[in-house]
Amino acid sequence: MKKLLFVLGFTCSSFIILGQTGEVFPEIDVFNLNNEAVTIPKDVKGKYSLIGVTFSEDAQQDLYTWSQPVFSEFLDDNNLSNLVYDPHVHLILMFTGANKLAYNISNQQITEGTDEKLAENIVLYKGAMENYRKTLKMEDRKKPYFFVLDKQDKIIYATSGRYTMKALREVGNLIEE
Repeated sequence: MKKLLFVLGFTCSSFIILGQTGEVFPEIDVFNLNNEAVTIPKDVKGKYSLIGVTFSEDAQQDLYTWSQPVFSEFLDDNNLSNLVYDPHVHLILMFTGANKLAYNISNQQITEGTDEKLAENIVLYKGAMENYRKTLKMEDRKKPYFFVLDKQDKIIYATSGRYTMKALREVGNLIEE
């Protein structure tokens, strides 16, 4: 369970989604695992950000492939990469439709199974999905989606699916300080 929850938090992919590039990331109100309200992108403005979005359990296998690479590259305080990278990293777990009923139980399970150092990185959303899905062009429920935002909240890179070293390098090149 810990591995699944960690993976949910840090996934990218290799399929570039060109439609959103240059657009401002849509505003979404979420709660992190410390039960603190966060508004993305308002609360990440001024710093490069990697924002993941997943809205189904079907995306889990692709999520697993990203956990260690993203953690090692962008979040591990013991890694020299921290001298080069300092992005915000958030994964938005969306509970929509019938899944909204599982929000409270899932929130508790995710909180209990996640390392407290990552509690601010995993955020939960409960509400309507269709506007986000359309705006962000997230067509395939079986894929996680990731977006790199510049310091002004504009999407400068978008990807979905399984981990590739090439995609991680591209993300790193974009957020390098």
